[in-house]
Amino acid sequence: MPLFWWFPLLLIWSGSWAQADELELIFYRAPKPLNWTSPGVLVRGALDNMKHKVSGEDYPHSISHVNIKLQCGQEEALYRGMTSDKSNASYAWDFFLKRISMDVLMINVPGRFYTKKEILHWLPRLKRKGYVRSLKIAINPEQCARAKGYLSLYEKLRLQKIYGGLRSDPLRGEGAGCSAFAVSFLQVLGLFPEEIDQAWRRELKISEELITTSSRKATIGVLGFGQGKNRPWVRSRERYVTLSFWDPELMFKWAGDMARSGRLPSKSEGPFISVQWDARGQAMASGPVFPWSEKIMEWTVGYHRKNTSRLLTLREARNQDPGRCRLFQPCY
Repeated sequence: MPLFWWFPLLLIWSGSWAQADELELIFYRAPKPLNWTSPGVLVRGALDNMKHKVSGEDYPHSISHVNIKLQCGQEEALYRGMTSDKSNASYAWDFFLKRISMDVLMINVPGRFYTKKEILHWLPRLKRKGYVRSLKIAINPEQCARAKGYLSLYEKLRLQKIYGGLRSDPLRGEGAGCSAFAVSFLQVLGLFPEEIDQAWRRELKISEELITTSSRKATIGVLGFGQGKNRPWVRSRERYVTLSFWDPELMFKWAGDMARSGRLPSKSEGPFISVQWDARGQAMASGPVFPWSEKIMEWTVGYHRKNTSRLLTLREARNQDPGRCRLFQPCY
């Protein structure tokens, strides 16, 4: 039986929605959808998107993005979204001198939250341009309190200081990219069915030849791809690592698909589409939001903060490092 069989029972539209507490995931597409067929095509597409302007200003989400909005009762709405706090000069150093390549997708870097002011500066105009779709989830006060408590712990641990690579899990203190951060709210609330997980997830196999580590440089760096070089993500008989991650563009597409199919109710404001899910009657996840004590979480987050921007070892890139609290490994 399809996982969404119960949605019609939960999505009864009523005037009470307007008074409901609400979690909204806001999906931003890239100016031109990223093409993942090869690393060279991906890099050049991302660089081309960085030139895109809206109303004379540089488009802020050249590689797509996700923000969240949390509204609990009459309290001020909370807007958050993860982004890099690394300077362009630092990235240039990595590309020119470190010869960073596709390991850029895996490395944690200094991070920060987008501010409410930044988000609201762009949101109305990007809605009008059709760059934004969203999933609005009506939640009950207990669910909202759990989500708000999770955000408070996240900030207390200063997890927002780690903009995570595509393998980093915020619920394990490793930092987060924008999509993993947004998804973590659904996970904390127990509102992340497998069908949504699979619809939003992209899997990518990357040859070890395209990963610069502390012991060797990639055969082609980001700079080389930007200058026109290319090759497949992985060739036959090459060792590779696999990344499995939630893609904001797949999230954006999913929202449109749900609205067009009628599987979820939706509302439109011009080109902006928002699909609606009334989850107030869903059983809420219980127990601690993090798997370890606060002391261990503080130690774990501190470890990853100290290790932002450094090159991975080959064993770390392969996710095989047996040491305690290494990148992408749990702390015990």
